[in-house]
Amino acid sequence: MSLQSQAPLAFEFRRYLSNPSCPRCGNHLVAAEASEFLSDGHIRHSWACESCGHDFQTAVTLTEGAELPSPA
Repeated sequence: MSLQSQAPLAFEFRRYLSNPSCPRCGNHLVAAEASEFLSDGHIRHSWACESCGHDFQTAVTLTEGAELPSPA
């Protein structure tokens, strides 16, 4: 038996497409230092924390026909 979870679409949108917090100090980051469109809908964002200097990357995969939630 596998563990499965469900979450509202708006939560998933924020989880994958919103700005992250620094994994080292937790500071909320506003804008990526750089973004790259790779291929087949893959996008890589490079981040640098202003508080502690930690550099990291996040990745997003967009699928064709995906719908974003409408603002409430």
